[in-house]
Amino acid sequence: MVGITVSKNEVVITLDTKEKLLAAKSKLSIPKKNIDSVSTDTVRPAWIAPKIGTHIPKGFMAGTFWLGKGKSFYYVRDFSKCVTLKLKDHEYSSVVVQADDKFETANRIREALK
Repeated sequence: MVGITVSKNEVVITLDTKEKLLAAKSKLSIPKKNIDSVSTDTVRPAWIAPKIGTHIPKGFMAGTFWLGKGKSFYYVRDFSKCVTLKLKDHEYSSVVVQADDKFETANRIREALK
């Protein structure tokens, strides 16, 4: 399960052991100052090759991917349950993760950004 923690200064995404193996990453810390926007729109899975991670077309994405707009991090099984963070001045241009309650998670992050 993906854990999403919102603290005073950052949003931290943690992955358990199985997820860590698929995504080749165990934790991602994003300073709040680098978050440009938060979205709950359904993500359209792309046919792309991962830079580091796992990709099953139209079914699963985990890890770091190069897209036309830069490097992105994904951990998604159900593309209708995603929270997308658009970033600025960060290693990643976006982070897309699945959340049990995407609306509550997105609202928590938005409130912390105020």
